[in-house]
Amino acid sequence: YGTTIDNIPNVQAYNVDDLKAVVAKNTAMRQKEMIEAEVLLQEEKELFIGWRESLSAIPTINQLQERANNFREEELNKCTRKLANSNLSDKELEAVERLSRGIVNKLLHGPMAHLRKSESVEQKQAAVKELSS
Repeated sequence: YGTTIDNIPNVQAYNVDDLKAVVAKNTAMRQKEMIEAEVLLQEEKELFIGWRESLSAIPTINQLQERANNFREEELNKCTRKLANSNLSDKELEAVERLSRGIVNKLLHGPMAHLRKSESVEQKQAAVKELSS
């Protein structure tokens, strides 16, 4: 009867204090992971909000593109009327059209990027007013 559990080969004895230490370690690890998850969720939330707010720029961007395209078409019509007597081929007129589209797209690139980055609807509206004047 003098044998204790500690003396039996391949047997590990745990007492309540040992189990409390394991529980405390696991709890600390879960707390750390919970904090990491909260940080990750906050980052993703901010990315989502930024994406959602960028959607509000779409109507503004479309309006700006439409306005610029209207100006382009007006100027192109004036130009083609003046060039009507110069016997330009359809291919040459198409090249002038592509050129005008390319210029407008390059001019709009910076303002479009600015509108996509603006943080609020008010900033977007102010940017459009600034671009329109």
